[in-house]
Amino acid sequence: MDHSAGIREFRSGDETAILSVMLRALERGELDGVNRHFVEVAANRIPQQPEGCAVAVDDGRLVGWIVPRDDDLTVDLPYRRRGHGSRLVKEGRRIARDLGLTALRLWVPRRDGSEAFARANGLRYRSSLWQMLLDPAADVDEPRFTDGFVARYLAPGTDDSALVDLINAAFIDHPWPFHVDPDEVRRVRAEDGFDPTATLLVAAAADPDRPVGFCRTATYPDDDGTLIGEVKLVGVLREFRGLGLGGALVRWGIRAVRDRQARRVILVVEGENRGAIGLYQSLGFGHHVQWPYWTLPVAGADG
Repeated sequence: MDHSAGIREFRSGDETAILSVMLRALERGELDGVNRHFVEVAANRIPQQPEGCAVAVDDGRLVGWIVPRDDDLTVDLPYRRRGHGSRLVKEGRRIARDLGLTALRLWVPRRDGSEAFARANGLRYRSSLWQMLLDPAADVDEPRFTDGFVARYLAPGTDDSALVDLINAAFIDHPWPFHVDPDEVRRVRAEDGFDPTATLLVAAAADPDRPVGFCRTATYPDDDGTLIGEVKLVGVLREFRGLGLGGALVRWGIRAVRDRQARRVILVVEGENRGAIGLYQSLGFGHHVQWPYWTLPVAGADG
């Protein structure tokens, strides 16, 4: 191994180099379904949890990184096939273990070289996320919530604890369960341009302070200057499913981003979540971009 090459912890300022590599990959067409806004947000988010990122260096230059929370391992094109990726996988397993994850999960493009690298490092295909695109001609009805339920916008600060509990409970049985904590909610709330009216909560009218479902939306610029609208996250507690709340929340999300002049409306869904996919297709969404995910158990990771 070249002694000038190795792995180190993320340092303040590394996000600038990471963004530069991301933008070059975007220009080469390596990042399917991603635009400049997305990579800027991803790079700028890393310093918020620096312990969750490791970087590869070659002769003092940052040439790659791994962020298990974002399913991301990237090595800059001129520095591939030098062992950086394999060293990042090893360090990524350790980070994932320390974060309490059972497996390292990485997005692996559907390219022969990328899949061969994943197999050589012990990863196996697990499932795919799909970016779904709404038919521009789709006529989405106004949301109508079931009798006995009320909907309102998020109240920043006041709803933080209830929102954390709701997200964690609503996604505990998801094909890829995930967990949020109050710090993450506060970080999102502190971001420039945060809009509480982009999140809708629904609760039983008899207990309006305990939300049982939610929808979070966002709008951001596409590379051509038009707006993309995203239905970012929709969740309903298990005991309140089957009442039409999920469908009403998605309809609200679509109309909310369209009201903000979004030209395209997207959402992302786990390919194993057949029920959600059926709902989205019934509203006019179609499969657009596939993001395959491969995993490697963290048990036995060094460190």
